[in-house]
Amino acid sequence: MCRVGELHVEFRFYLETYGCSLNSADSDLIVGQVRKLGGARVIRLADADILIVNTCGVKEPTEDRIIYRLEQLSQESAPLLVAGCLPKISMERVKAASPGFAAILGPQSIGSIQSVITRVLQGERGIVNLKADSGSKLSYFEGPTSGIVCTVPICEGCLGHCTYCAVRLARGSVRSHRISELYDVVERCVHQGYREIRLTAQDTSAFGSDTGESIVELLRALDRIEGPHVFRLGMFNPSLAPSRLHDLLDIMKSTHFFKFFHVPLQSGSDQILSAMGRDYSVADWMLAVDNIREAFTHGTVATDVIVGFPRESEDDFQATVDALERAAPEIVNISKYGDRPKTPASDSPEKVSTLIKKARSRKMSTVVAKVTLAANASWVGWSGAVIATETGSRGGAVCRNSAYRPIVIRQPVRLGESIEVRIVSAKRTYLAAEPLA
Repeated sequence: MCRVGELHVEFRFYLETYGCSLNSADSDLIVGQVRKLGGARVIRLADADILIVNTCGVKEPTEDRIIYRLEQLSQESAPLLVAGCLPKISMERVKAASPGFAAILGPQSIGSIQSVITRVLQGERGIVNLKADSGSKLSYFEGPTSGIVCTVPICEGCLGHCTYCAVRLARGSVRSHRISELYDVVERCVHQGYREIRLTAQDTSAFGSDTGESIVELLRALDRIEGPHVFRLGMFNPSLAPSRLHDLLDIMKSTHFFKFFHVPLQSGSDQILSAMGRDYSVADWMLAVDNIREAFTHGTVATDVIVGFPRESEDDFQATVDALERAAPEIVNISKYGDRPKTPASDSPEKVSTLIKKARSRKMSTVVAKVTLAANASWVGWSGAVIATETGSRGGAVCRNSAYRPIVIRQPVRLGESIEVRIVSAKRTYLAAEPLA
């Protein structure tokens, strides 16, 4: 049983998280607050006094999966708190899936979670708060209690106007944390022993657009923090000014940064990019990739593409294939276009049929498999230092080298340990290696 007092609440909570790294960071913030209130996290539903689901609304399949899960959790005896992006995107579906919900919070209102949970444990139901908090989320920051990977949100919201995206409806315009605050949080993460620190945002290049600071200034400041940690920079758009990109790449030559660059393409057709509301051209994306390749011989370029966007012709699709074959990114995330609520693209009269989207997705997957396997094969024979970041699904460990390539070793190794390995074979999604010592 939970005991509710005036200043302190003792209870057990169960938390599920869906979506991107920004959602993962938000869940860390939620956990930090709930623990300060007196909550103990449990992994079994039956042991919980309250259930929390941090939702995502980026894609329809993800939304459908979450809605189904909310329907299941609504049958549990413990009260259900729904947080994250989905309530601001599909509130009616959320309410219909969890008719007896205890509380619903938006992604910017998690600062109220302590008072909301206290009210819920006292028996109140039907609480809705989607308003943005006035304070900084980072004041609640607490990294994961296990593992050596920590995710730090540097800002949320974006500057874009993508015609297919509903997340901007949930996250809003850019809200950046101050460099001084981020410096203090990251320094604490280093002292707590995290070896991989992920700097995340919807678009890291938008950092500081609202405060007068910049992503370059942030990385320069964080690079001054001493320690064995390595940063992984999150996604940034190709619209980042070339001069600013050169400065960013120069800073990332430091050993404190993985040579990992997530730069979305979305389409290899300028016509489709324009219809998507993307504020760059294919040439801009190619230039960004070329600059990255020039700066780092051994780096990792990750990108995203959408197939079957409204008005996409066979020529448009082929242009995307051509762009990927030319640039040969090491990681490609493929999405089939799907309508999202309240987006301009969802009202387009020129939709691509489901059969065509599936066919294009299959063809794109074949192309990407060939490109990524070739990229991985080029690493066979390489030897050098790696950091063990997670336990392997079949034993051993998954490690990362300076290019953030996933390297699997079968021998047990302590997480966070740096070891020397030699890569002996390449798979499509990872590299296999043997320790040198």
